[in-house]
Amino acid sequence: MNAAPADDYWEPSRRPAAHRRTGRGALTPEQQALAEDLHVRALALRAASEDGMSIREAVALAAVQLGIEPPQTDTERTAD
Repeated sequence: MNAAPADDYWEPSRRPAAHRRTGRGALTPEQQALAEDLHVRALALRAASEDGMSIREAVALAAVQLGIEPPQTDTERTAD
């Protein structure tokens, strides 16, 4: 005899939405705006590059353009 599932058993039909971080580690509105600017600029730089710039290179260049990071020389890059 096949047993029917219990009446109190319920499984969601889809995954619950991911929740946003709050509290420690959450970005302030200013940080969120800066991150968005960095993201958009890096995507634009990568799309405009003719030599297939990596996302890492695009983010680094965008950070320099936004004044977040000072430019690195070739010797500084190889030291990392």
